[in-house]
Amino acid sequence: MGEFATKKSMGQAKRKNETLLQELIAAAEKLNIQVRTEKLLREVGYRAHSGRCRLKDRNLILIDRDAPLGEQIDLLATELSKQASGLELLPPQIRSRLKR
Repeated sequence: MGEFATKKSMGQAKRKNETLLQELIAAAEKLNIQVRTEKLLREVGYRAHSGRCRLKDRNLILIDRDAPLGEQIDLLATELSKQASGLELLPPQIRSRLKR
């Protein structure tokens, strides 16, 4: 396979993953969970992690925007699957991934 074909397929995979991430964010909003992608700062002796938290009366999932796209998808899918109705809102390809 040529270099152009490889770059093209990598670009298609990235767009597919970006679309999947947006679908997961939309599913979170249906569950009244706000999703924010931010640069999570790290300092000596302190390491911030992506994850779920509660801020005042709001459910929130913070995702490190510098994390690989696959990790962002996995984290969000895992957090949403913990909700009773969250699993049914997930795209089919994510549901099948979680059932493995």
